[in-house]
Amino acid sequence: MSGGPLMKVLFADDHNLVRENISFLLKTLCDTVDVLEAKNFNEALALASDAESLDLIILDMFMPGMNHFNGLIAMKDRFPDVPIVVLTGNVEMKDAFKSLELGASGYIPKTIGSKAMLNALKLILSGEKYLPTSLVFEAFNAGKDRDRQQPSPLNDLTRRELEVLSHLAEGRPNKEIARRLDLQEVTVKAHLKGVFRKLGVRNRTHAVRVLMDHGVWDRGSKRLLTANRANFQETTRY
Repeated sequence: MSGGPLMKVLFADDHNLVRENISFLLKTLCDTVDVLEAKNFNEALALASDAESLDLIILDMFMPGMNHFNGLIAMKDRFPDVPIVVLTGNVEMKDAFKSLELGASGYIPKTIGSKAMLNALKLILSGEKYLPTSLVFEAFNAGKDRDRQQPSPLNDLTRRELEVLSHLAEGRPNKEIARRLDLQEVTVKAHLKGVFRKLGVRNRTHAVRVLMDHGVWDRGSKRLLTANRANFQETTRY
């Protein structure tokens, strides 16, 4: 290891194999990572209390002592400035948004690939929020039969803004979005500013929530599919 600044991560999960595999992955976040491991919530809370500082806390949602959201609430109350990630083997849309509402910075499935998990954690460490892309499609499928009386706010977005928003929903940082769309990073930021203004939101998480509530951008066909009175419509603004 090089002599860079030490990153300290607390990771708690009651399954030994999961703990071993993810702890190994965490040590690749940067050159110097110290992973504190716990097998239940009480042990995690004790380790966190004894640590001089923490950069990231990852909690298994259903480990002993977690009591669903109670553990998240208690940990966030004790360490309000440390980003907390909820790790779960049972992905539920309502749990994901409840976790964020209670202060979590991310909601990550245990089934996510190693590269995707690292990207998600790096995004969270940069100060952003993360939700898995699969929830976007789940929300869309759950709501496609919903009778929508009001037109979708996504209709006001340009095609480029929708492309940027779709990459945002997949947890990609601005630099990666710029690379994939062959844009300057400052241009991506400008598009996001327009997205936030048109959707009436203040941050990336709320923008993705609007996308989940009102439609899905299909990059393959380059169309926005929206649910309106149980019918799918296409938005083709440029």
